[in-house]
Formats: sequence, C-alpha cells, structure tokens
Amino acid sequence: MTTELELRNDHLAVQLTPDRGADITALTDARTGAQLLYRTPWADSAQPGPWAPESRQSWQALYQGGWQLLCPNAGDASNVAGGTWGFHGEACLLRWKVDESTSDSATLSVRLSQAPLRIRRQVVLDGSVLKVADTFHNESPDPVSVAIVHHPAFGAPLVTPGARIASGAQKLTVDPTSGPVVEAGATLAWPVSELSTLPPGGPGQATLAYFGDFTEHWVSITSADGDLGVAMAWNGDVLPNAWLWFEGNATPGLPWYRTEYVFAAEPASTIPAGGVEQARANGGNLVEIAPRGSVSTAVCLAVHHDSRPVTGMDLTGRITFERDDR
Repeated sequence: MTTELELRNDHLAVQLTPDRGADITALTDARTGAQLLYRTPWADSAQPGPWAPESRQSWQALYQGGWQLLCPNAGDASNVAGGTWGFHGEACLLRWKVDESTSDSATLSVRLSQAPLRIRRQVVLDGSVLKVADTFHNESPDPVSVAIVHHPAFGAPLVTPGARIASGAQKLTVDPTSGPVVEAGATLAWPVSELSTLPPGGPGQATLAYFGDFTEHWVSITSADGDLGVAMAWNGDVLPNAWLWFEGNATPGLPWYRTEYVFAAEPASTIPAGGVEQARANGGNLVEIAPRGSVSTAVCLAVHHDSRPVTGMDLTGRITFERDDR
C-alpha cells in the first residue's frame, strides 16, 4: 500500500506519495470539502511496477490521477544515451526521500536512474495557495537535455461541462493526433470557444493541445456554477508552454472506456507531447542542464471562490479578476 504524507492548514489539505513519485494525489478545499484533483476509478488497486521501455500501457494502468512531475521524458518512450527513457519518464515512478516535513510543508528528494539528475522538491501551503518548487541538479560532467512537465489533472466538482478555462496564452496549437473538438493540427487564437467553456462530453470530445505565446504564464479553471476555482502560475523561463488535455467521456477502449471527464493544464518545457526523441528531431524545446549545473521550476496553485472571470495570477498566488477593485 502506498504511504501518504499529508500537509494541512485552515484552507487546504494536500496528500503526497513519497514512495511513488512524490505525486500530489489529493488537494482538498477546506471551505467546501471539494477534492480538486482527478482520481482514476482504478486508483485504489493501482500498484507500482518495474520501469519498462514499452511503458505507455503500464503507466496508464498505474495512473491514479493527481499531479505528477514528468522528467527526464514527457510523452512517448524515447531512445536516449544508449537506452530508453520510458513513457512520461521515471521521476513519477521512483521512491522519493522525505528530507524534512512539518504540518504544512515538506522537502523531498530523489536521484534518477536513467538520467544523472538529483531532484529536490519543496511543497508549501501558504493560506489558500500551494507552492511547488523543484530543483534539477546534473551530477554529470557532461550536459544533459531533458523534458520537464508538471502534470496536474482536475475532475469534478471543479471540472464538469460548462467549467470555464482562462489563460495568459495567446494561441492554442492542436496536436495532429487530437480528437475533433477542434481541428487536429490547427493553430488558433486563444480563447477558443470550444474549450474555453468545456463541452458536454461524448463521442469526439477529447483534445490534446498546447498553450503558447504567453503574455503571462498562468491558467485558471472555474466551475460551471462559479462557486469554486483554481488558478496556476509558473516560471516561463524553464516552462514556456503548457499542455492542454481534455477527456470528455469520449475515448473508447483502455484505459478510459468513455467513463472519464478530466481536464489538465500542464506547465511544460517541451512540445509536442511525443517524448524527447521526437522533440529533438523536430527542433522542440528541451531543457539543457550544464555540467554540474542546476535549473529550477516553480508552480503556484491558488484556490478561490470568486465567480468573476480570472484575468491573471502571479507566483505569489495573487489572482486578479475582471473588475477587480481591491
């Protein structure tokens, strides 16, 4: 059984799984009792298994929902450095060490096996704000190029048909493999009406796309009734993009069987979501970490109960709203 570490204050409760990727598996709003992160229907029976090159189906079978850190790979398994980096990388599969913890903060660390990286993670609750800071240190005398993606997925009651999506992005590029909510391969000005208000779900209601050209790096989700919302901001120097994943009771066969309604906005170093091998071949952006060097990411998530449209957020957790006169 996976061991959990709980952080809590008067506004939020967070569960992490140090022995499985330091995943954030639950984020609960104290005011409403709402669990904000998506959880798969097989989460209670999912068990970690060995890393394998042909790893997409294995990863999905073990996927519990929540919020993962994808590194050194994100997307399809890739041939790298004489070996294979598995689907979505190994950081979210390994056992992390808890270095320090208090009631509302924790510091964790891990050394990857497939890349020469040591990762240090700080998770802090600050009022209604969750702050996640990761530092990636290259222990090799050679540079290493990796993908880094934060993979938070959200479900009901926050994500239901009619939920509103806003962002500091100016464009949305649809993956060529995406479903027909919007035209596959298209590049569109954001907001896109078919996705800025989530559709009712059903056949064809699935999308993989990429937010880009950010004026400010933030995304928000507001529930259909306006009573609950989250906004995320992140450092765009290392994470210049964000993946958009929407599954609206659409995909037949495993693992979804047209049963799941999920939305994810994923701060990302690299697009498209085809793995580092494809990104390198197509000139995609990878994070190059210098010999013995480090890079850091910061992601900030704030929970709110304001029905007004969100117009921005910063890394302190301050959200701005339309007609904000505070």
